[in-house]
Amino acid sequence: MQGIRIVDLTSVLSGPYCTWLLGSLGAEIIKVENPDGDMARVSPPFKDGISLYFASLNRNKRSLVLDLKQPDGREALHRLLATADVFIENMRPGVRDRLGCSDEDLLRINPRLVRASISGFGQEGSLARRPAYDIVVQAMSGMMSINGSLGGEPTRVGFSVGDIASGLFCAIGILERLYRRDAKGAAQTPPVDVSMLACQWACLENAFARYLNAGIVPGPIGSRHPSFTPFEPYPTADHDIVIALGSAKDWGRFCQAIGRPDLEHDPRFEQDEPRLANRDLLDEVLGAHLRAHPSAYWLETLAAAAIPCSAVNNIASIAESDIAREYAAFSTVETAEGGPMSFVRSPIAPRNAPPERAAPALGQDTRDILRELGYGEGEIEALATFPR
Repeated sequence: MQGIRIVDLTSVLSGPYCTWLLGSLGAEIIKVENPDGDMARVSPPFKDGISLYFASLNRNKRSLVLDLKQPDGREALHRLLATADVFIENMRPGVRDRLGCSDEDLLRINPRLVRASISGFGQEGSLARRPAYDIVVQAMSGMMSINGSLGGEPTRVGFSVGDIASGLFCAIGILERLYRRDAKGAAQTPPVDVSMLACQWACLENAFARYLNAGIVPGPIGSRHPSFTPFEPYPTADHDIVIALGSAKDWGRFCQAIGRPDLEHDPRFEQDEPRLANRDLLDEVLGAHLRAHPSAYWLETLAAAAIPCSAVNNIASIAESDIAREYAAFSTVETAEGGPMSFVRSPIAPRNAPPERAAPALGQDTRDILRELGYGEGEIEALATFPR
């Protein structure tokens, strides 16, 4: 995405995640912040005074501080937008209109501008003006109703899946609009309107497919799969392991590998449907058998038989693992304030991409960007909305 300039008026998580991904692909990201900065800058925990939450999501960006409540701040933003390829924001619907950034304003400023918005419930509809956080959208979408321990209470997914999913869908939408504009020659493209609620519904595709077509109302089933078994954690002599059989052809090979060939043609387990119907009994049988050996033995045995399996890692164990190093899971940036910091690497960035840049200090690029836009030194000082 070299040569693509993105003006980023997003904050906290959903939008910054989207623009971090696009920045990892080479796009120029100019993060426009108000004089107080993105509220994520003050989100704990901190290292050397820097919010790790903010630092992770805002790599590969430049920070421009403008007071958009003032006419000269809005004028500077509009001048920047005239040079941009993409405008993205995640404010509540209606807010950007007051900043002179309605769809009509944006197309007047730059007819080729790709416009993208992320909000809880979309730009239109009865819920559009309501505030939303990830947990609200997880609850409203039905996501929480299928997550949790078997037969237990609905539970929030353990990371902000509502924000992350909307950031991913928005990035895809932006790329499609850029393709339509540049490869297909469209004079203008429709805005990308991403609703966190709709993104959660898309993530729940299987749950809705089962209800809409078979009347099945999914509920919490822990780590089990609704359609396959074995497909969950199992105990061994020391640690739990996960075993996941995703097709009927794996069953016989699995039975042979674990030394229970008698189970292969047991009528209670031989086919997918009876195996699901007798899942609790199968769990008892496998649990008793797998406790005979430690996890390392079973993982080696199952991997040799091409059975999908894994230890149940935690964040620390995987971060220190050889696998994480082999797959270049992490990216290290050098910060001006506190030395090196490490974060998850973008999975779609080339392995040979240049090192990532650390998240910017508030307003650190304000003067440079305003100079690029043709402002003189006196005009830059007159704006006087950036940290000195």
